[in-house]
Amino acid sequence: MYRFGEFELDLGSYELRRDGEVVKTEPRVLEVLNFLIEHRARVVPKEELLDTVWRDVHVSESALTTAIRDARRALGDSSAEPRWIRTVYGRGFRFVGEITRTGARTTATDPPPSFHPSTAAASISTRKSIAVLPFTDLSPARDQAHFCDGMAEELINTLTRIPELRVISRALAFDFRSDDDLRTLGEKLGVDHVLRGSVRKDGDRLRITVHLVDVMNADHVWSEKYDRQAGDVFALQEEIAETTTHVLLGVLTERHRNAIKSGPIRMHAYEFYLKGHSYFGQKTPDALEAAVGMFEVAIQFDPHYALAYAGLADALVAQFADGRADATVLQRADVASRRAVELAPQLAETHLARGHVLSVAKRYREAGAELAVALTISPDASEAAQRLKEIELE
Repeated sequence: MYRFGEFELDLGSYELRRDGEVVKTEPRVLEVLNFLIEHRARVVPKEELLDTVWRDVHVSESALTTAIRDARRALGDSSAEPRWIRTVYGRGFRFVGEITRTGARTTATDPPPSFHPSTAAASISTRKSIAVLPFTDLSPARDQAHFCDGMAEELINTLTRIPELRVISRALAFDFRSDDDLRTLGEKLGVDHVLRGSVRKDGDRLRITVHLVDVMNADHVWSEKYDRQAGDVFALQEEIAETTTHVLLGVLTERHRNAIKSGPIRMHAYEFYLKGHSYFGQKTPDALEAAVGMFEVAIQFDPHYALAYAGLADALVAQFADGRADATVLQRADVASRRAVELAPQLAETHLARGHVLSVAKRYREAGAELAVALTISPDASEAAQRLKEIELE
């Protein structure tokens, strides 16, 4: 733990505090700041920072630029008149503030504050791992597949914001269903736990059953049944994510709660957003057109629904990339993705959509910066990592 000025950096709990109050900062940004402090006796080259902090992901230099900018913003620092982080042009960065006191927590569960490649590798390999499977539709009409998939996808997106968890991407997890052999599934996905469940939606009533299973012995670590109104689904998703995090990590901190918490969303907007995603997954021209329509209706119900703008941007880009749409469609995608980031800059999904639009528009430098932000927010955002690799090849 490092103390400087009014700040305290504790990488053990991934917190930056100012006068005792937590400053909301992304995990990668804290790792960059921690590394600079550790090596404050010298100028740290950009390449060393990239190789150390992003050792598990291949990213461009723009990822580091974004992290330094966000670190300065969190510290109220300036590149023109640096109090904490100085840029040495052509060389790298140096932490120039005075460390008034350093110390490490002495509890057995806290990791050491140092961040070296070996420590990073150990941290990555020992993270709790989980796959969230598509929920089973038990509704009377069996017409809620979009709602079931959306429930699982929201939990995936939420849990990836917890840096201590390794969460399998939707693309991989949705290749499996809840009735697959769990031990085999765990081996294929390389996870220790699986979260599965079912949804019964009848009018405004919801019955959701959730099971967290240890795949090695098929033991149910945690199970719960919820009977709620449909409008309570967002609070319910947060509750499931909080309980899952608590059970897996043995602790639920205020930082975890803040990462899990989502903004208010109107139920009708959410329903159309889920339908849009269901159509988008089919990738046919007619389905993409339907997806655009669903996302637009979601935005009509809730003009501040960031994920609906992100979904709209993705669907429009897919239409453009399909060769069936002109440049005006890409312009619409550009507007939608910018709006998504403006409304929810804390979500990896909005930066991912923005990065996708910019890469299709061949604005690779800007695209790389957005995708790097998505990875900083959600280190297991495999789609962002893949798109970054594609940009590097351009």
